[in-house]
Amino acid sequence: MIIRRGEVYKFRISRKETEGTEQQKNRPAVIISTNRLNKKNIRFVAVPITSKKLEKIYDFEVPVMVGGKRGKALCDQVRIYNETRLVKEAGRLGILSEKEIKEIGEKILFLLDFEELVDLYWEIYQ
Repeated sequence: MIIRRGEVYKFRISRKETEGTEQQKNRPAVIISTNRLNKKNIRFVAVPITSKKLEKIYDFEVPVMVGGKRGKALCDQVRIYNETRLVKEAGRLGILSEKEIKEIGEKILFLLDFEELVDLYWEIYQ
């Protein structure tokens, strides 16, 4: 199975491994790491997606569509997932649009306080 940037998969997360407001339980996440890393199939950088509380989109969230279902990417919950956490039986759940991926990238730059790179980021992807 080749995992690519922009694809959505379900990952296994134990409630014992999380604290406070960290995302708990198995959940979908969009792969945001470069395909150079992804092709090694060892670990992935991903943003979890929720289908809860869709009426309000906060500063570090991006509305997304996954397999025809509405959700939001929780960019302030970026996480590294080991390949063993991938729920392979679920398969690929969907692929985000290029616009959704760009918006997630922009939110990540703001999250890391790299605001000066946002204009450059949009130049590259236009």
